[in-house]
Amino acid sequence: MKSESIRNWKEWGKKDPYYGVLSEEKFRMHHLSDQSLGEFFETGEFFVSESRKRVLQCFGEDISEGNVLDFGCGVGRLSIPFAKMTEKEVWGIDISEDIIARANDHKQALGLDHLKFTTYNGKELKDLPSFDFVNSYIVFQHIEPKLGMKLMRQLLEHTRDGGIFQVQVTFGHRLPWSAYANFFLRTKFQPYNFLYSSLKHRKFCQEPVMQMNHYSPEKLFRLFSDYSKQVHVELTDHGGHLGAFYLVQKTTSL
Repeated sequence: MKSESIRNWKEWGKKDPYYGVLSEEKFRMHHLSDQSLGEFFETGEFFVSESRKRVLQCFGEDISEGNVLDFGCGVGRLSIPFAKMTEKEVWGIDISEDIIARANDHKQALGLDHLKFTTYNGKELKDLPSFDFVNSYIVFQHIEPKLGMKLMRQLLEHTRDGGIFQVQVTFGHRLPWSAYANFFLRTKFQPYNFLYSSLKHRKFCQEPVMQMNHYSPEKLFRLFSDYSKQVHVELTDHGGHLGAFYLVQKTTSL
């Protein structure tokens, strides 16, 4: 059975691929302009710069010297800046064919021949090389934890020995009760989401809802302990959704 998160993300890929990543009205397809598109990718440039600094500070490694995998790449918001940062091969992977088509359009416009975009089936990561740096940001909260943990292990398997795995995952929230109740009802009850979407857009419609799943830090640390003796953690708060960056330097000599 195909997961609800996969269905929802593919819907966003068809209708609103930029807004599905950054939920600001200026990134809606009907509002998108050259200026807002530039601002969208500027956020990716900042993220990549901060990631490079973070890894250098934590592990003394420069990710610009190795190849990169960006898991849940979307239209290439991070993959493209990664490809500008390094001359080595960069891969972006996503489940949505429509989104990957847009990502390839952006790649071709910039002439980034060492950047490769590809899809996967939502469950298994096949035919991938090993990477010096594996990244996933604001992705796993939209994947059911049971499936997400399996995918995370596969990503760690594709991280080379001595390479860096960086993932951002949510573990809870501090939203007002009314806001969380509304979000919960939209994700669990389609009639409620239909009513909410229709009132919001003033027409009969049902907007796909991106799940916000919480991952157990204990289970994450158990997973990471299979691959490393050290995990660096930085807490995040995205509009009341609480999470953390986890950075792992993989080692086989445990």
